[in-house]
Amino acid sequence: MGSDEIRAVWAAVKKSAKRELGILIVMVIFGLVAAVIAVPVILGLSFLPDWALWSLVAAWAAWMVFGDTIAAGVRAYRGVKP
Repeated sequence: MGSDEIRAVWAAVKKSAKRELGILIVMVIFGLVAAVIAVPVILGLSFLPDWALWSLVAAWAAWMVFGDTIAAGVRAYRGVKP
């Protein structure tokens, strides 16, 4: 390999490494924020009785299935046009 080819390889690697390092930094920050939010929620859920946990799971499942419908109903009730 000549020095021109090595320089071309180094330029490509340097550009790719900058992008991947940026993605890594963003994901580390995102993971820390998610952990800061999740830890108190998990600790709070541990103090709930079993029936309350199942109620929250049922509400979450209903929101996943009918979330757009529920949001449209709330918007209509408030008088907000979509």
